[in-house]
Amino acid sequence: MELAAFIHEPKGAFSYAVNQETLHIRIKTKRDDIQAVKLLPIDPYNWKPVSKGSHVWEFAVKTIQPVEMKKEYVTRLHDCWFAEVPGFKWSRIRYGFILDDGQELCFAGSHSFIPMQEDSTPPADHTNYFNYPYILEDDLYRAPAWVRDTVWYQIFPDRFNRGAAGEQNNLLAWGSDELDGPEKKFGGDLQGVTEKLDYIRGLGCDGIYFTPIFESPSSHKYDTKDYFRIDPQFGDNESFGLLVEEAHKRGIKVMLDAVFNHCGHEHPFWQDVLKNGQDSLYFDYFYIMDPDKPVVSNSMAATADDDDLGAHLNYRTFGFAENMPKWNTENAEAREYLLSVAVYWTERYNIDGWRLDVANEVPHDFWREFRKKIKGINKEIYILGENWFYSNPWLQGDQFDAVMNYEFTAAVTRFFGVRLQNQERFTAADFVYAINGLLVSYPKPVMQNMFNLLDSHDTARILHSCGDNAELVKLAYVFQLTYGGSPSIYYGGEVGLGGDEHHNRQCMPWDTAKQNQDLYQTIRRLIELRKQYNVFKETDIRWLSIDDETGSLIYSKESQGSTLYVLIHNSPVAASLNLPVELKDQVLQDIFAGESVRLSDEISMEPYSFRLLVH
Repeated sequence: MELAAFIHEPKGAFSYAVNQETLHIRIKTKRDDIQAVKLLPIDPYNWKPVSKGSHVWEFAVKTIQPVEMKKEYVTRLHDCWFAEVPGFKWSRIRYGFILDDGQELCFAGSHSFIPMQEDSTPPADHTNYFNYPYILEDDLYRAPAWVRDTVWYQIFPDRFNRGAAGEQNNLLAWGSDELDGPEKKFGGDLQGVTEKLDYIRGLGCDGIYFTPIFESPSSHKYDTKDYFRIDPQFGDNESFGLLVEEAHKRGIKVMLDAVFNHCGHEHPFWQDVLKNGQDSLYFDYFYIMDPDKPVVSNSMAATADDDDLGAHLNYRTFGFAENMPKWNTENAEAREYLLSVAVYWTERYNIDGWRLDVANEVPHDFWREFRKKIKGINKEIYILGENWFYSNPWLQGDQFDAVMNYEFTAAVTRFFGVRLQNQERFTAADFVYAINGLLVSYPKPVMQNMFNLLDSHDTARILHSCGDNAELVKLAYVFQLTYGGSPSIYYGGEVGLGGDEHHNRQCMPWDTAKQNQDLYQTIRRLIELRKQYNVFKETDIRWLSIDDETGSLIYSKESQGSTLYVLIHNSPVAASLNLPVELKDQVLQDIFAGESVRLSDEISMEPYSFRLLVH
């Protein structure tokens, strides 16, 4: 046995409470090393007298009822094992593991590994058992039930739609420039969004995520000037209230973008600091690196030749953007100010979610207080962090409900994408390993609410990554919309809007002659099927066939007696795929094509094609 490869950690993604009496427990072992694993659960207070009437007690390991663990997923390096342990009415547990490689048995404890004989009694040393001391209310992750059923539509407001009565002064002609720039404004506004709510609902989306809409000098609005005012280019607070009301009438949720890591150069608090220095009431609202030096902003910019891109700054910023000074949320007054912003929009406008910009650069205790404030107003509000990497520390039930799942984005892009920057393409096996690794990185309840996106305002669009091949794009959407969690469509993606990371905020093409209607109808149909079949939303995946040569995948998902089989052929060449045994000679419904299919030993797949079969 390769015991050095054994991985487990209590109270985290490897050991977490599902409810007051149920735990999920996971371990990892070296791939293909262990043949079977047994979990040994026991109440930590399960002690018995060594004999009748004795005052000496011992840990009652003979009362342990072993639980067989399931090899749930395989990554490139590890086998991932899982067990659900119900029935602990006292809400506590100690546990160890028996590893079996087919030749030897070994007890894996919290401190040491102990060789075992077949049918031998588990070790009596209670200190060598892992401990989940108590399932507390704080341990239970809870997110709004509606999130897993929601398909989001992300809108960059300046580029989505210019309302009929929109402001026309100093605006570029709609769609006249594809290169992004913070100074470029095309006049998209909130009235324009309100006018297109039926379009969004017609696509099948029932949630809107807005990038920032508060007053700001830029087109992207991540440099906030006034957190309590809708940017005049977009409308006013009243027009936002009307939008939320009309969205809710159509069953559409509304999520705003909270930029609480930093503000903009024009924010009055920052302007006061620039004017008054240490005498400013707001001096400690920000991170001034050298209080004895003047605070200077917008004076000089770093160049590409600089080794230290922040050498010109004497205050902390978002990145090295001197027009975005970083809030000091450890300051009680600054913290209260920002929290009052969240309370204002939540209470007054009945919004349904907050997306938290640069969330992993803001202290955990700020987000804990944020959650208590916001959930105290509306316990069903969705709190979504912008974290690009491993995020379990924020997903313990005390901060976020989910994060933007850019780990998912990366895996999908590297398998279906052909135009990648500084990355190699994934084979089918690479892709499966990556998805499996993601599935075991977070508790199952968390995975149900992750915000799963193919692209956004911060990435190249999926059409660009797929080499402008709409058939490849369809496959990416097939996987996204048959995957658990809460999927997001970046505006225009459904009609073939493309662009690399510097051209990803182009104006929405409303002229149907400039839209890919075939792609639109495919995505619309996939969303419709996701709404119709709950099995699409299930978290767990069973991989049935992985073919690197043809780039093909076959996987299944199960829910309430229904089984979905997804066949994806990621290749420019047609092929006949060998079917797994359970599909041979079956008659299934192709729910996308709307027809019955009688299967044999093989199935013919056209280039870049897919099948959705239901049993």
